[in-house]
Amino acid sequence: MIKLRKIFNITCILFLFIFFTDQKVIAFNQGQLEKYKLSRNCEYCDLSDSKLENLNLQGSNLQNAKLENVSLVGSDLSPKKMEKMTLYTNLESCNLRNADLSGADLTLSKLSNSYFKGAVLKNVVFYGSDMSSGNFSGADFTDADLTDAKINDANLSGAIFCRTTMPSGEKNNSGCN
Repeated sequence: MIKLRKIFNITCILFLFIFFTDQKVIAFNQGQLEKYKLSRNCEYCDLSDSKLENLNLQGSNLQNAKLENVSLVGSDLSPKKMEKMTLYTNLESCNLRNADLSGADLTLSKLSNSYFKGAVLKNVVFYGSDMSSGNFSGADFTDADLTDAKINDANLSGAIFCRTTMPSGEKNNSGCN
């Protein structure tokens, strides 16, 4: 009887702790996040729901990473120029569904076959990036710069273009209210 009472009390305490604490469940692997921040390399990792805002992430390799709902607001993902080579940011085949990349610099990035459905891409610089065969359906490209970007075979259905500079250099205002 005493054992059952102790188990009941412990269960109640755990329930109250979980119910009344304001702890958000973390969907990503904290170890992978720390490794990525140090090395800029995180192939096949899961950083979903993480906040990587206003960071210098130049030359990152996130090929095949899961980045759903990630926030990269204001982060620099442009190429990293080194003494004898340039490391280009690699987001090929990434899942960036509903991610917020507002103000990010993705100049010359590899984005082919990536999934950006519903992503917020306001003020993002895609200059010269390879976006071919990516899914950008429902993405918001307001004030984005796609100058010289490769968008062949990309799914742009339902995407919002407002004050968007297209690959040809022309402005697209078709989605402005």
